[in-house]
Amino acid sequence: MTAKNYIPHFKFLRSRHIRLGRLGEKIACKLLKHKHFDILCRNYKSSDNHGEADIVARDGAILCFIEVKTRHKSQITEDGTVWLSHSQMERIKHAAKDYINKIKCDNVLCRFDLIEITMSGRLIKKINHWQNNFGI
Repeated sequence: MTAKNYIPHFKFLRSRHIRLGRLGEKIACKLLKHKHFDILCRNYKSSDNHGEADIVARDGAILCFIEVKTRHKSQITEDGTVWLSHSQMERIKHAAKDYINKIKCDNVLCRFDLIEITMSGRLIKKINHWQNNFGI
């Protein structure tokens, strides 16, 4: 592949990756609504842009910060966990602290969930929702 052809190809792959992520977040919101969660916002970015949470939702009195991983192949480990890098966890925790400061509610209960969606083409192959996957 020549350098001239590389940039359009990269843009296509990147846009496909973004579309897959957005589809996963939409599916995750439907799952959460089915479980009677209240979706408060999607793609929350902290004030300083150093933190991001895919979904902020409320499960009863608990504020949930939810990371969504959408893949074509499952990346579940043998013990049933999905790998999140330390920097990904820190980014979500930073967003959570910023969100809690903005709503001025220091004593709110919160947890960090992870939803993994495995796709086969445009069909959902598997959905895993791990509550309280990691914490502050």
